[in-house]
Amino acid sequence: MKERVALVDVSARDGFQDEPSFVATADKVGVAAALHAAGVEHVEITSFVHPRWVPQLADADVLVPILPRGPRYSVLTMNVRGVERAVAAFAAGGFKPGSWDAIFVTSASPRHALANNNRTIEETLENFDGVAALAKRQGIALRGALACAFVSPWPQDERVDRDEVVRIVRRFATGGVNGVTLADTVGFADPRTVAQTVAGVRDATGIPQSLHLHDAHGYALANVYAGLEAGVRSFEGALAGLGGCPWAPGAPGNLDLERLNRFLVDCGCETGVDPAKLAVARDRVRAALAVAVPIVREQEAARR
Repeated sequence: MKERVALVDVSARDGFQDEPSFVATADKVGVAAALHAAGVEHVEITSFVHPRWVPQLADADVLVPILPRGPRYSVLTMNVRGVERAVAAFAAGGFKPGSWDAIFVTSASPRHALANNNRTIEETLENFDGVAALAKRQGIALRGALACAFVSPWPQDERVDRDEVVRIVRRFATGGVNGVTLADTVGFADPRTVAQTVAGVRDATGIPQSLHLHDAHGYALANVYAGLEAGVRSFEGALAGLGGCPWAPGAPGNLDLERLNRFLVDCGCETGVDPAKLAVARDRVRAALAVAVPIVREQEAARR
């Protein structure tokens, strides 16, 4: 019997947030529907952060209530206010608590944590404690996500400490998360580092892990295999290889979801995803981007 592996699509959140245009809310709904039709069961759909920082996802409060049923949705939240907004949006759509995931993210890179969160790692984790307490009271499923879990965006003068990765994941586990995503944010990781880090987190916490991989040096699929061998059964990708990180210099796009699906199937895994319908979803994303409205940021508008 084939091993079942879950695919998580991050096109609408991590993919669209790195685009210079705003994708219409109706098109985001269409992408979610196309992914569901293809058999993708987990969709990271948006982010509840201030629109000033991520204007591409400024419609989160109106998008979530009209999402089609089917996938398990997850949304990025950085603080208590973000979780409160997510709770209200999902409730407005009739989604029950526990049927969706709030994701809290920090970074294993001190410099990236300051750039991405405007806080140190420890200050961000103090925010997490409040988020975890709220999620527990509300019955909300909470996931942890750790950016730069393998390599820093500045590898010449900053090293990611594996003991620090384990410490952060333990903090997540104490807060009651149902899993953790380890991200190779800049795509510099190698299979040996991935395998050792996954094993270290597994042995220290036993918490289910997902891998979020980018592909700067062509190692992403080798890293998927290293994760499989270490027991990972959930992998993230984006249609058409969209995405990146605005706060990590040189971050490439996400691992292409179609390549990821094909590779996992070739490795003897069962994903439940229809390749032909996944291609339709990819075309849906490209069509949405083709008519997206360019974003004029406040700084650019002020110069005009």
